[in-house]
Amino acid sequence: MRCRVLVSLCALLAFSACDRSAPVDPATLASDEVVDVVPDYAVSPAASMDAAGIGAAFLPRELQLTAEQKAAIAALHEAFMKATAADIAALRAIELEAHDAKAAGKTREEIRAILARAVPILVRLDAAFAKLRADIWAVYTPEQRTWIESHKPRACGPATVKLTEEQAKQIRTLQERFMAAVKSDLELIRSIAEEARRAREAGQSREEVARILAKAAEPHLRVMEAERKLQEAILALLTPEQRQQWLCRR
Repeated sequence: MRCRVLVSLCALLAFSACDRSAPVDPATLASDEVVDVVPDYAVSPAASMDAAGIGAAFLPRELQLTAEQKAAIAALHEAFMKATAADIAALRAIELEAHDAKAAGKTREEIRAILARAVPILVRLDAAFAKLRADIWAVYTPEQRTWIESHKPRACGPATVKLTEEQAKQIRTLQERFMAAVKSDLELIRSIAEEARRAREAGQSREEVARILAKAAEPHLRVMEAERKLQEAILALLTPEQRQQWLCRR
């Protein structure tokens, strides 16, 4: 679902399951599509590792991760989420601003100008996620890495699933309800991000800026929970074969 920015997230940066060979091009950041800029991995890196090609969840019993490996990976995930919290809050603010601009009938150029501010943030997040994947890869044993390399998933993900017209309509309705449900939290996150921006510009300390951004934690968690429920609702509309393709499972 989140391989879409306006044209698509692949057209912007091609994160995770998308092909990341395309360069960053702000000129692609405007169309009539839904405005989504927060990549899945930035919200829940643990949930997106398999879609990104890591595949640890499907290791055979004899190669399952040890308790020590799981603890090490969990610590890496936690560090990633903490380190990227400010950027995620900023992306959510930009996303909401773009949604509001689209709803207000703003031009593509105006929406593109809003979304262009997301590009350097997405570049930073992508670099951080690439490091997270590399660090996790280093936790695996040679035997685990060999198995994962030999069982890489085929091309998959939401963008590859062929939906019926009725399914597409139902999913659009779910997405619209989701945006309505999280609108107040996204507005709150945007206001907190703006407060942090003003604090930085006023020369306040990094600690003070971090304290301001910390106020976004609760609304961010509520949005994450709403996204989880949205994903469950969408999966419930799909056939077993479509769900496997959507989730990149064999």
